[in-house]
Amino acid sequence: MSDRTEIQDDDEREEARQLSLQGNEPPSEIEGYSVIRRLGTGAYGTVWLAREDRTGRMVAIKYYPHRRGLNWSLLNREVEKLAALYSSRNIVRLLDVGWNAEPPYYVMEYVENGSLGAYLASGPPGVEECVRISKQVCVALIEAHGAGVLHCDLKPDNVLLDAQFQVRLCDFGQSRMSHEKSSALGTLYYMAPEQADLEAIPDARWDVYAVGALMYHLLTGQPPYRNVEIQRKLELAESLPERLQIYQTHIRDSPLPDEHHSVKGVDKQLVNIVDQCLVVDPLQRLPNAQAILTLLTTRDRHRSLRPLLLLGVLGPILLTCAMVPIFLGAMKKNISEGEVQTIAGRQDANALVAIGQATLLQKELLRRLSEMEEVIGQVPGASGQKNEQIVQALMELMRRPSDDVVNEMKAHRDTPFEQRPDWMQQLDRAHDVADEKNRSNGRSLDTSWFLTDANGRALWRRTFSDDTVGADFSWRDYFHGNNVEYAEDAVPADIQPIQQAHVSLPFVSKATHRYMVALSVPVRDTDDKVIGVFARTLHLGDLQERLGQDMRGKTDSDSRLISLADRRESQLLDHEWLKAEVFKDEEEAKHLFQQLRLPQKTLSLIETQLGDGNPLNGNPDIRELQYMDPVGQLKTASAKAYDQEWIAAIAPMKSQEMPWLVIVQEKRSVIVEPVQEMKRRMTSQAVYAVLASTLTMGCIWLFVWQAIRRANDNGPRRETVDAIDPIEQQSR
Repeated sequence: MSDRTEIQDDDEREEARQLSLQGNEPPSEIEGYSVIRRLGTGAYGTVWLAREDRTGRMVAIKYYPHRRGLNWSLLNREVEKLAALYSSRNIVRLLDVGWNAEPPYYVMEYVENGSLGAYLASGPPGVEECVRISKQVCVALIEAHGAGVLHCDLKPDNVLLDAQFQVRLCDFGQSRMSHEKSSALGTLYYMAPEQADLEAIPDARWDVYAVGALMYHLLTGQPPYRNVEIQRKLELAESLPERLQIYQTHIRDSPLPDEHHSVKGVDKQLVNIVDQCLVVDPLQRLPNAQAILTLLTTRDRHRSLRPLLLLGVLGPILLTCAMVPIFLGAMKKNISEGEVQTIAGRQDANALVAIGQATLLQKELLRRLSEMEEVIGQVPGASGQKNEQIVQALMELMRRPSDDVVNEMKAHRDTPFEQRPDWMQQLDRAHDVADEKNRSNGRSLDTSWFLTDANGRALWRRTFSDDTVGADFSWRDYFHGNNVEYAEDAVPADIQPIQQAHVSLPFVSKATHRYMVALSVPVRDTDDKVIGVFARTLHLGDLQERLGQDMRGKTDSDSRLISLADRRESQLLDHEWLKAEVFKDEEEAKHLFQQLRLPQKTLSLIETQLGDGNPLNGNPDIRELQYMDPVGQLKTASAKAYDQEWIAAIAPMKSQEMPWLVIVQEKRSVIVEPVQEMKRRMTSQAVYAVLASTLTMGCIWLFVWQAIRRANDNGPRRETVDAIDPIEQQSR
């Protein structure tokens, strides 16, 4: 079927076919014009490109070579309307008319880029191009309506594009004056449903619908409502009224087309404009082209304001975002410096505690060693002489066979004090006096006292133990002082007892299955020959408490923990975990205790700062900012609490005979908690400030946006009403 709803009979179709077969020679020469080539052929004539001889401008000449098939009223109407709209820049201008020529013709300006229909053959041009073309079409219609002319057949083929792709409206063959009452049929799918009626009265809303259909085509690539089913029905229709009825029914029974809703870049305002143009009920449709143009212009104004509104909204946000990293950087730096200063202050305090603890602990160990030497008569009395009586008694004891002494000890272990041998009474009395002195001074008691001969065999123990009295302990470090624990069956043949007071390596007690250390002194005869070893033991885990210098409860920090380590084997000696831990057997104690070694990083730090120097010189301390507690590395549930980061101040004892380290450690998380709390408060305050400012800006811009919307919504309605008046006046 043809584009137009007007139907040709067989003769007319044959004439059209003959026209299409015409050659490249124009039907006639027109004075003042030089015909160049044919541009196209229509149902009633041909269009040729020509040059105006006087000015050299290009024109289009439309010939009507067959008068019999020509609708003269249609031609007269088109010429009449083009003449009335000669001054419009957006409508193709009529330049000349030759009604009496053979064949008749009229001359109009040449539009270089052809029709919009040809332009759309390559696909939709895009949203903004659609809006631009639609606005220019509306401008052309406004000029036509202002002149009292309704186009009534707006479609892509009747919209031409000049050299700058500006719109030029053409083909006013179906147009009507606003006061006319005769019907005018447009082109299917661009024609308003109420226009598809041979009794319809022309209305500006017909052109509004056509603009909506044109915009829909520009956006989606096809006109609204067209599909295969309706095409088939229209082709099968036998008459024009039937075809018009099918078209009307199809539009009124179908939902409003919505393919343009999903086109990329189409906004809600543009969708609403198209939908308001395509409303089936003309009373609900936009009233005229001016209303469409106003809405399109308002949409452009809204879109032009978007960058400013966006900048107004994003500007403060971007400024805030730019300030946030600066604030966070400054806060991070201040927090970091605050942590460093806080930790440094705590380290200073911990170092003083470590040094003080080491000094007091060493003093106590020396006191206890001295006390033991006094018990065995090795310390000169007021006269400057050793206690010869005690020395002689011990010499006599050591001359006896060891088995006799052991048997005597075992035989009198439960006898009353007065019935015990004299040597045993002296040792038991010394032990009891030491215990009483410790009690009166608030010190804990020793675990045990014992005496061995020069071969390491235990002769006496207080408190008595069947497992130890009579046993050979020559392999123990407290006996030989070689800073090593030999295997019981691999003691060197030339092993010798200690020659001076000694603090032993830690070892597992055969009696208690707990780790302990021994303070041992040599027993000498009158010739200063070592004839035995006298020692006292203390359990690890409560070592500081037993030495009377437990400072854990006397510091200003509940998170502070004081522990001891032996520098010789990097062995942890004392720790609050050890005090609470109970081992099932000796093997479990050995297995776990051997894992309690200072980390290699800590050892390297100690060796770097102390080296081989004598710690007696000065009062050094070592500080570690990331100390790992050895207990925390154990795979037990009770040790898990110590698996965290600590800071530590480490102080060695000043005596080379006592290679112990006092470690004052404190949880890093607890130390920096006040700083972290300040950080949290600052962060939350900053977040609240940003949220408050953002909310305030959002409220302000919401009011601004609403005000702009109200102003824009009110403006177009007034403009639209004003724009209706001229046509309504002319129609009256």
